Amino acid sequence: MSTDELRRERKNGVGVITFCRPRFLNVVGTKTLRELEEALSDFENDEAVRVIIITGEKNFSAGADVREMKEKGSEEAEDFSRLGQKVCNQIENMTKPVIAAVNGYAFGGGCEIALACDIRIAGEDAKLGQPEINLGIIPGFGGTQRLSKLVGIGRAKEMILTGRIIDAKEAEAIGLVNKVVKDKELRGRAEEMAAMIAQKSPFALKCAKSLMSENGNREKGLEFEAVSFSECFATEDHLEGINAFLEKRTPRFKGR
Repeated sequence: MSTDELRRERKNGVGVITFCRPRFLNVVGTKTLRELEEALSDFENDEAVRVIIITGEKNFSAGADVREMKEKGSEEAEDFSRLGQKVCNQIENMTKPVIAAVNGYAFGGGCEIALACDIRIAGEDAKLGQPEINLGIIPGFGGTQRLSKLVGIGRAKEMILTGRIIDAKEAEAIGLVNKVVKDKELRGRAEEMAAMIAQKSPFALKCAKSLMSENGNREKGLEFEAVSFSECFATEDHLEGINAFLEKRTPRFKGR
């Protein structure tokens, strides 16, 4: 399924969302965010989809649509920021793992969308950054909050306050991306990782992701972990995993 802004694909338990306006560097406007929100909801509700990949055609996304932002006043800008935050929160809070396959430019809002994903794989020529300060504004889709959790407060301040763009190698070194691969191998490597994750128990994946996203309060997190751990034992997937291990075979998880 395709729209003017996005292309959706489903294959072997993996849903792929591709920004498909390469001529415009896949900049993100209100329409794109609305379509991304819908695509994510569809994949969330599709039991056949266990893992999601977000990527872009030629470039991941060069950020928010500056031409659209130019026409906005303060109230409209706040609405746009809240919409971007809503979509990034949706990515972060999906019950299914989301992988960002970052190719080319991932600037501003594009970088923030990648930050909201669970895992980031970058092509060797990828460039990432939060250059909003150069436009007299700041990140508005959650970058001021998420970047520091990945790279530390010092590096996050440097990137946001200078607007400096970094290459894939540096992004990997500071923990902004999980790994760097050859550009021509990016999609395949992302799909390979997605396929590996898709073989796991959906309920266990959901629990693990939720617990790691709520790690601000350790005592509270440990309590939730114990409860979720026990809930896993009530699933058929748990028994399948144990039996497969004992029988020395690959488990066949069914999401029950």
